[in-house]
Amino acid sequence: MTLLTINDYTDSLKKHINKVQDLPQYTVLLSPSPAQLRNYCIGLCKEDLSPDDKIILKDFFRGDSTELNDIVKSINRFELGWFKPIQSFLGKKTDTSKNHAVLEMVALMYDYELRPYGKFRKSSVDIEEEIIADEQTDSIIVEEKREAVEEKTIEDHIPPVQSFAESLPTTTAKNKLKRNLLIVTVIIIGLLGVGSLVSSMLSNDECMKWEGDRYVAYDCGEATIKSFAGVSNEPVPYDKSILKNFKQISVDCDTEFFRKGKPKVWFVKTGEGKHDYFNNPGTGVHPISGKSLRPITQYHLNKYIYSKCK
Repeated sequence: MTLLTINDYTDSLKKHINKVQDLPQYTVLLSPSPAQLRNYCIGLCKEDLSPDDKIILKDFFRGDSTELNDIVKSINRFELGWFKPIQSFLGKKTDTSKNHAVLEMVALMYDYELRPYGKFRKSSVDIEEEIIADEQTDSIIVEEKREAVEEKTIEDHIPPVQSFAESLPTTTAKNKLKRNLLIVTVIIIGLLGVGSLVSSMLSNDECMKWEGDRYVAYDCGEATIKSFAGVSNEPVPYDKSILKNFKQISVDCDTEFFRKGKPKVWFVKTGEGKHDYFNNPGTGVHPISGKSLRPITQYHLNKYIYSKCK
């Protein structure tokens, strides 16, 4: 397990901000004035704050206690100029902040799930999974580029029919007739091959579509083109193993999440505190949203599953 530092915390917080900064509730933080920051912090006091959140507010605004009424009074007494470190961080005028209280305030403002820093340090397993997921995504992109280069290379080395025909001997009328027959034969074989490929792609067994909690065999038709464009809930290329084995599942406290130390369940976040679960990684992404599936972790279980067990 990696020991996470304050720099790791800062980097992870920035990644979170980049993901959510355009959401309606955060647009005021894109270029806020000191007065807007003060009003935003007062608004935070109306939310369902955790004990850690109250400590963050008390420490930053130099309050006497974690009582919300006392915190609001501290915010109103706070000099507007003292919001400048937060402005600088949000405006990316400073790469990092040496003021720990500023980092925690920004994490609270953007509802960063792994705040405060102490909680972040204990979440190293979950953070490492994010890194692994990013590396897997980069690997997929590199592989796709490599395949594209290989396909282009193959295309460049396939001689056109015309070039092939021009290379044939033309000495006599008999040879010319044979040459023409050979050209026609090559063209017919080529057309038959293309027809067979198209027919194969459009057959019922060459596509599948997500319905309910699993994939079902589907007739591609013209929708095949859309599927490769990544349109939600459109047909995807047929995979017998995924069709047979990949399913969305419900989980509870009695679910077997690991076998011999390896995950048996994969998940993706669908909302605040909400997740979809699957019995294997399938295509690697959620069938509808396209978000990457992640293997279950003990951290996730403790926070979202076992905490609800009686």
